[in-house]
Amino acid sequence: MSSETRAEADAPLRRDVRLLGAMLGKVIVEQEGDELLEAEERIRLRARDARGTGDVDAVRDTVRMLSPGEQAKVLRAFGLYFQLANIAEQHHRLRRRRQYAAEDQQAPRESLADAFERLGDIGDDEIRARVSRLSLELVLTAHPTEATRRTILLAHLRVAELLTALDDAASQAESQQIENELGEQITILWQTDEVRHGRPRLTDEIRHGLWFFEHNLPDAAERLLAEFRARLPDAPSPLSFGTWIGGDMDGNPAAGADSIREALDRARELALDSYRTDVRELAVGLAMHRSLIEVSPELDESIARDERELPKYAAAIGRRSELEPYRRKLSFMWWRLGNNGYERPAELLADLDVLARSLSENRGARIATGRLAALRRRVEIFGFHLAKLDVRLHATELRESNGRTRAALAAAAEVRQRHGPEALDTVIVSGTTSAADVLTVLDLSDEPLSVVPLFETIPDLEHAPVVVRELLDEPRFAQRLEDRDRRLEVMVGYSDSGKDGGFLAAQWAIYRAQEELVEVARDADIELTIFHGRGGSPGRGGGPTHAAILAQPAGHPPGRLKLTEQGETISFKYGLPGLAHRNLEAALAGTLLAAFPEVSAQAPTREERAELDELAQLAERSYRAFVHEEPLFVDFFRAFTPVDELAMLEIGSRPTRRPVSENFRGSLRAIPWVFAWTQNRTILPAWFGSGTALGSLLDAGEVDTLRRLYARLPFFRSLVDTLEMTLAKSSLEIASQYVELVPAELEPERLYGEIASEHERTVEAVLETLETRTLLERQPVLRRSIQLRNPYVDPMNAIQVELLRRFRGGDDDARLPLMRSIAGIAAALRNTG
Repeated sequence: MSSETRAEADAPLRRDVRLLGAMLGKVIVEQEGDELLEAEERIRLRARDARGTGDVDAVRDTVRMLSPGEQAKVLRAFGLYFQLANIAEQHHRLRRRRQYAAEDQQAPRESLADAFERLGDIGDDEIRARVSRLSLELVLTAHPTEATRRTILLAHLRVAELLTALDDAASQAESQQIENELGEQITILWQTDEVRHGRPRLTDEIRHGLWFFEHNLPDAAERLLAEFRARLPDAPSPLSFGTWIGGDMDGNPAAGADSIREALDRARELALDSYRTDVRELAVGLAMHRSLIEVSPELDESIARDERELPKYAAAIGRRSELEPYRRKLSFMWWRLGNNGYERPAELLADLDVLARSLSENRGARIATGRLAALRRRVEIFGFHLAKLDVRLHATELRESNGRTRAALAAAAEVRQRHGPEALDTVIVSGTTSAADVLTVLDLSDEPLSVVPLFETIPDLEHAPVVVRELLDEPRFAQRLEDRDRRLEVMVGYSDSGKDGGFLAAQWAIYRAQEELVEVARDADIELTIFHGRGGSPGRGGGPTHAAILAQPAGHPPGRLKLTEQGETISFKYGLPGLAHRNLEAALAGTLLAAFPEVSAQAPTREERAELDELAQLAERSYRAFVHEEPLFVDFFRAFTPVDELAMLEIGSRPTRRPVSENFRGSLRAIPWVFAWTQNRTILPAWFGSGTALGSLLDAGEVDTLRRLYARLPFFRSLVDTLEMTLAKSSLEIASQYVELVPAELEPERLYGEIASEHERTVEAVLETLETRTLLERQPVLRRSIQLRNPYVDPMNAIQVELLRRFRGGDDDARLPLMRSIAGIAAALRNTG
């Protein structure tokens, strides 16, 4: 696409950003006066100029001229701007996708249409055979990285709806009315505190997770399944959802038996209420009269059974709908949904099928395949539990076998009786180092649960195949596997492995572990699902989902995946209806292609494997020498980043550190580890060590090796592309301002110098691999987005440095503005942990 064409395509985005920015300016003047808007503009222009001149001190000096109160308000102004800009960008992505569809251009990238096109040479029978075992489960986790409150999410949803309405406005008067409503929403956002003033309870997190199932996921998933079946009629649903929210007991003392019950009870209530609303709407619409239609005997028999089983309700509705059989049947279904009349979703599906068959047999096929079929697909995907709840326990807690653990496992058995085994069937053992860790669950519970080892560190990943073989040889575990149709799930952790050995080494260790686990599964003739514990940020395995799926080795069988969706990525991916569909489609399209590795995969050769082994070893040595072996590192890290202050931002019920330990680095969770480095724009966990490794080939004159690996291997291509994106988001010019917070005895200049040197080597290696002159040269839209954000986020960092200085000096008045700076920078970079 030429620059002129791209500029024309992005004109609506620029219009929306200008409009939202202007409306925000009006609101600021109305709420705070002209002086604040003038200060905000002065700082923004100074930051923009500083990006051109490199004079970042000018921004800091301008910020220091503001009073503490003015700094706090400027922070809020910039933070709200980013909320609005994010919505405009998300809306524009959907707008462009609709334009592609309307213009009947080639299938969009990462779409189902594109995936099926790539499978054009595969026979229909083979496609159907492999699709019959296709499985994608997306799991929302309880990790404390979601900084956006539900109240604000609802306002964001309304702003997005208004931007859509603005695209379709038919008159100037209509446009003006929409702009007035935008002003109302922006005023609400200005007057709504973006930070919480109390740590959320686990109940709040459960409700937050369910928000996405209430608003966007059901319709998006149902629509996607309809599109999937348009190509493969009667194919089983490949898509399902899971959650850890309420069941993740690893390090969260608030989670346990009560939260397990509450999570599933709340989900059931929401599911049944939603289906009841749908059934009510169908009853209003399906008023076909017996004088005009015939119905199946099966439907008449079903209605008669309802009348026998529900005599009081039958008497209450009387004969009003006797001549409108579909409405009458739906009325009984509505009552059952509100009064626990359906014990399991299969009973509701059976009633829906009775209606559909009667319609199809009596000239009502169009009706049967409309809203009725859509409701059936929603029930099929989400059941009465919406998302399968996993229980996660740490191996150390299982070894102690305390009352909390036993109560949780007893609650798991209890809720399986109430909600069905499909609502909870998995216990994950984090920190697995041996087969004994997993077998402890079998000692504590006879419930036929899937017990899943989670391998988190690089040494544990290397040892994973041995542990799994030992489990398969253990009689009780082997019997459990037989009882579960010889299906095994193994989880690999990206967060702690990345914190342990750095990004490149962790990615390669996970890839190698998967390859070996596939061999174990093939030898044992079992069906393996790898559960990928990916975080939101690249330092914890985050990044584009479609590319990440295709970067994995072929499974056994291929096309079975389980992925976590964590933190702010949940609201970013699923906070708007169109985005929910788009991101679900990308994940399903990637999974579909992964089921055909002969089309989508490229395994490393023995030579390439040796090259990647060497790169991983070099990267890990470099990373560990700085992060684990440098004596001053921990104290430097705590001064250079706001890691200790993150605990003030009340964004999760789980503590930021594991139970108290003198080993700060070891007890710190991977999430705040990444979050802290993101705040000061270094983003170190996502690249440190990679420059040493990749640069070694440059130093040896072997740049062609890097380019060959990038061209041939999806794994290496995904790795380098993720490095490029992360480096483009990082800003060492801004990070350098935080050096002044580090005491002289911690040798800040030396340690920061090591960071800057490794960053420079990493950038050079990535550019040489890609044969480009600047980062994101091949992705001008993303590059431009980052460039446009910098003049707004750079001042927020300058203010944060001042707030950290004041707060650490004992000024408690800096506490709330500091919390807002953390939330604002997280929104600006669209990344926490």
